[in-house]
Amino acid sequence: MQTIASTFFIPSVAHANAVDAESLSLQNGLLESRVLENVLSPPPYQMEGSDIYYPEYFNGLWNVFSTTTEVKAPCGIQLFGGNNTYARAQNEVNTSLRYKCRFVPSRPQGIVADREYNVIEIAKAAMGDNSVLEVPLSTPNKVSVILAPNGANQILKADLITIARRTENINSGEFHCSEVVRQVIGPAKPTNSGVGGGGARSTLLKEIETASLYTAVRNEKGDVTEIKCRQRSATFLLPSQQDPMAYKMWELSRGRPIDVRFYDVSYTRRT
Repeated sequence: MQTIASTFFIPSVAHANAVDAESLSLQNGLLESRVLENVLSPPPYQMEGSDIYYPEYFNGLWNVFSTTTEVKAPCGIQLFGGNNTYARAQNEVNTSLRYKCRFVPSRPQGIVADREYNVIEIAKAAMGDNSVLEVPLSTPNKVSVILAPNGANQILKADLITIARRTENINSGEFHCSEVVRQVIGPAKPTNSGVGGGGARSTLLKEIETASLYTAVRNEKGDVTEIKCRQRSATFLLPSQQDPMAYKMWELSRGRPIDVRFYDVSYTRRT
């Protein structure tokens, strides 16, 4: 969850390869290897469910403490965004965000994340208490948010479109899951700049794979009062046909993520 389209582009980097029989029978352990081994190839899974259904012990409201532990630039600093962007990202290492997170029942399937609540809480922690103006849409496959981040000189619209997801129930205390989200951020009210104008170029378009490895911590009574998580986010470029520079950057990335970040996340149950 710690992670928040142009008109024309060729198929997404996360799904550049055709699905084969092997990819339809992926085994448990795939997500763990992608996180712990920092696998740089595009995710091989596609949309494996209508939502992420968590174990029953996730149900409820949690205090979350998320610490950035490492930032990598697999394709070099220039594709990461340049020296200033890379330096700012490195300054986030060993810093933490505190926010609340909620999971709710979705019968008969199980427990799901309260996406609207969680997106608002994370945005408030990262961008300011008054940064979220509206959440006009919140579904398992798309969340739209109107934002006014602290220090920004315009109101933004962020669309988070889930295009792939996977879950792995490892055992009674370990649960792994991942989603690939197409993130589209642009002005909430784009301005016209003439024929062939620059409105599309002001839109930031990327795909982010966020994989989470959860481990439940039980007290002496056997109740889960804390959940530990090792998390990895990997940002992939998309080959826009409207922006030659963006297309060239996509070519240079050769299907690898340009920005990889690792987090240690702790969930403590609120009483």
